[in-house]
Amino acid sequence: MTWSADLVDQLDFYWNVHFRPRLAGLTDEEYLWEPVPGMWSVRPDPAGRVRVDFLAPEPPIPPVTTIAWRLDHVTREVLGKRARALFGGSPAGDADDIDMYDDRHWPEPVPGTAADALTDLDLAYGLWRDGVTARDDAAMGRPLGPRGAAYATDSLAQLVLHINREVMAHGAEICLLRDLYWADQQVRDPLVAAALRGDAEAVRSFDVSAARPTLAAEAAGLRHWEAVRALVEGGAPIEGALHYAAGAGAREIAEWLVEHGADVDAVDDRFGLTPAGWAGYFGHSELAAWLKDKQRH
Repeated sequence: MTWSADLVDQLDFYWNVHFRPRLAGLTDEEYLWEPVPGMWSVRPDPAGRVRVDFLAPEPPIPPVTTIAWRLDHVTREVLGKRARALFGGSPAGDADDIDMYDDRHWPEPVPGTAADALTDLDLAYGLWRDGVTARDDAAMGRPLGPRGAAYATDSLAQLVLHINREVMAHGAEICLLRDLYWADQQVRDPLVAAALRGDAEAVRSFDVSAARPTLAAEAAGLRHWEAVRALVEGGAPIEGALHYAAGAGAREIAEWLVEHGADVDAVDDRFGLTPAGWAGYFGHSELAAWLKDKQRH
């Protein structure tokens, strides 16, 4: 193992297991959600161009930031500009007087939607990851030089360690905001509240056809099987529910979900496994075999 491979493995594990799967299904409402007044976010200026709220120097206690603000920060400031400045391919060129903080390294417009933000995030992560992976131990030990600005004497390895910490810290903040958003929705949305407390009778009193895409999977994750049935029968999206039924070893509901259109070949965003894979991993071998037999070969 080389130094760069170890560092990439550390970030990859966080990215692929803890962070990126947690961004699945991010809506524009969540992306721009401002639970308290005075938050920093991304918003159109008078000319209609999306800008990032920021003041330099920062206030003594900087405002709480939205998911949109944090995603832009990770994409542009933490990963994107540094990747292009240090590893090549920057629209600003490769002159030493253009340091890694220069905005010209990332001229892409600030995303106004969640989908565009995730596209940019994946681009920036790929550029950074590929750049680090391509460096050998000798390169990792060299000073950053002029492009490192005030950190010119620090090694690339020191910067990579810092970037890993930055991504993990900001990723945790983003995930917490998603948790708080979902909790807020549970309070504000009576359908969500009913599903997550397992009240199937109450669920059936709502039009669930426009339920948030993950609600049946969320109810299944809590093993509220009758609420899952009520959601699916009412037309709510079924995706994800079978994985949790399989992981719980709930054969009856798993069979019912398959009968109602659950995709036995679907691969989850978290572990990259089919429902049969979940059943097998959590020790339900007979259910795993049954689900695997249902898969297309």
